[in-house]
Amino acid sequence: MRDMIAVMNFDGRYASAIAIKLRAEKIYCRIVAGNTPAEEVFALNPLGIVLAGAVSGDIPALLDGNLLRGGMPILALGDAAAAVCELLAGSAQEPVVVQDVETVRLLPSRITEGISQSERMLCVVRPLTLSDDMDVLAQFNETVIGFMHRTLPIFGFQFQIESNDMDGIGILTQFATTVCGCFPWWNEGAFISAAKSEIAEAVGEGTAICAMTGGLDSGVSAVLAHRAIGDRLHCLFVDSGLLRQGEADRFMEYYSATLGLRITRINAVERFATALAGLSDTDDKRVAISMTMQAVLDEASAGMDYNVIIRGTSANDILRRQDTVASPSLLQGKRMVQPLRELFKEEIRHVGEALGMLPEVYSAQPFPGSGLALRIIGEATPERLAMLREADAILREEIRQAGLHKRLWKYFAFMYHFPQDNDPEAVVIGLRAVSASSASGGMRALPARLPYDLLERCVERIMTGCPYVFKVFQDITPGSILSDLDWQ
Repeated sequence: MRDMIAVMNFDGRYASAIAIKLRAEKIYCRIVAGNTPAEEVFALNPLGIVLAGAVSGDIPALLDGNLLRGGMPILALGDAAAAVCELLAGSAQEPVVVQDVETVRLLPSRITEGISQSERMLCVVRPLTLSDDMDVLAQFNETVIGFMHRTLPIFGFQFQIESNDMDGIGILTQFATTVCGCFPWWNEGAFISAAKSEIAEAVGEGTAICAMTGGLDSGVSAVLAHRAIGDRLHCLFVDSGLLRQGEADRFMEYYSATLGLRITRINAVERFATALAGLSDTDDKRVAISMTMQAVLDEASAGMDYNVIIRGTSANDILRRQDTVASPSLLQGKRMVQPLRELFKEEIRHVGEALGMLPEVYSAQPFPGSGLALRIIGEATPERLAMLREADAILREEIRQAGLHKRLWKYFAFMYHFPQDNDPEAVVIGLRAVSASSASGGMRALPARLPYDLLERCVERIMTGCPYVFKVFQDITPGSILSDLDWQ
């Protein structure tokens, strides 16, 4: 095992931000659950541990105090710092709401070298009383919010790493390199080499299958596996009829004809239409899509000879707890390899680029696994799917022609079934375009200001090309990216 930092997750937002920033500095790290027992963390052989706490003032109760007794370097951030202070015989007072940017004074140490003060966003802090074994490391006004142990390599700050935070990145990297002794070796090339070796070792002389959804994660996973074992990888692509206009054909053209992957395209359009018939509730549609997909894959893989399943699970899936287990018939007696399980979406894009994939493939906007079905508020009939597919294609074409596609995080159309007295099939089309923002410590989807002439062209083309559409509007409601609802 090469040099590694363990990031213990007490808050998914901050654990992911810390992991991404460490790996951007070429320092390899792995995210583990905050309640992981100390012996399991030590078994990973990390050179140090970062405790990624929230900033709500609630002390995490699941931290195993034995972590502090192993001599392992520890950096506690956010609420985890108060927990570590109490475990070291100090105390944390009642939480104080700050919710403002404050000047924090940082005292000299191995991880604050060159940083004497920093402008930090302080949300909620607990004034700390330190034991005789600890020294003050950070304070604002007269309030102690950071400490270091005098003899153990343990440090704590009641603030978190922020966006464009050079001071925070400096503290992280100095902890990892100066205190922990990590050598910065991680990059996309190193990851690709390790992933190919993992896949090749798992498959051995056997074969593997990979279910491809048309999305980036399964695409990159399949390309990695193909580079590792060649034609001993058999990919299954289920054409559900829920993808965007022309997407299934473009998928096969690129991955099969251009890259040479061995792919079986399964036409299940009618089967998904039958499964969705009569369903209007979002959860009912989501379950129907999942169950149908599993059934189709079960039948397609029956009788196939394989010993490994390649799966495009990402760190985003795991942290959002949306990582569902493959169907039992697929898994029975087989080994699963998830090469992207530690990477986040932007890191996966960089890996796709390093693999030589096309920019329009690795930089494509996120698309939900449910396809267009949940972007229809109401029953997703084949006729409504066709109308939504056309409206969505018009919006995407206009945005690309205007050169705005690289500036937006997502842009798509959605539909309401809104029957009128004289037209029971009438629908309303909504247009949504958003940019990503990490302001205030959380990822937000902010509505984009699209040019009015672009919107006029979209409305005219949609009203002309989709006969049942009687109204088109733009949704400018702010939203949360981290919740990332399926319909978005």
